[in-house]
Amino acid sequence: MKIVLPFILCIISISTYSQDNFKLYYEETKQGFNILADNGEFCPVSAKMNFKLENLTSTKGNNKVFVVPAKTTKYLITELKVVDPGKRVKLGYESTYNQGNNNQKKYDKDFNYYLPFKKGASYWVSQGYNGTISHQNENALDFKMPVGTKIYAARGGVVIDVEESYSKSCTTSECAKYNNFILVYHSDGTFAEYTHIKKNGAQVKPGDQIKIGQFIGYSGDVGWATGPHLHFIVFFQRLKDRITLKTKFLTGKGKQAVVLSEKEEYSKQY
Repeated sequence: MKIVLPFILCIISISTYSQDNFKLYYEETKQGFNILADNGEFCPVSAKMNFKLENLTSTKGNNKVFVVPAKTTKYLITELKVVDPGKRVKLGYESTYNQGNNNQKKYDKDFNYYLPFKKGASYWVSQGYNGTISHQNENALDFKMPVGTKIYAARGGVVIDVEESYSKSCTTSECAKYNNFILVYHSDGTFAEYTHIKKNGAQVKPGDQIKIGQFIGYSGDVGWATGPHLHFIVFFQRLKDRITLKTKFLTGKGKQAVVLSEKEEYSKQY
């Protein structure tokens, strides 16, 4: 059966990250249309689809979040089938999408993270989880360290994104848009972001597979910062926000993992 046009098409897409590596589109079929996705990211992407249909039905429902695997093309979101071939067809949809699995809840709570600096060094946690300066309701850590300090991966994974072009900084949230960072995706579906790296300070690029303890860049004082430090968070990425997570770090000689506390100094001897 060949669909008789005309049909009306209306598409609205909203993304909270660069859209270059993700695409939603449709292809005509004998029964109607296929809604497809190309995901060029090195991590899953979640897309919420709200269809506005006339004389069409969706085989996988409507107003749902679909998770598109990493590095896939022509991933079938849903089939839209014509109800009455003799009537007009209207296809419209609104979409919101972002990196990660929006539906994921479980992760490796027992993973032991490495401190993100070199062996033999010690640094203070200047602001801890739910800190009063800029970490309200956020499980984030600030390691006070001079500009140019080498940063080492707290956990292995794949580099998803790197921003290292900025040099501007200030002490208000307005400067958050100037944050330089390295974003890493972990095997359990969580992400880690290493923030405030110095301009051109990244030593990795998107797509790099990194190992725990690997040198990845240099710390800085860029973006929303009250002084030189490394801002570190682990989180689930949702469509419109992040759920930040507390983690345990190996300290001292690496025999015991603990949740780090604000205003405490931690050494790394492993």
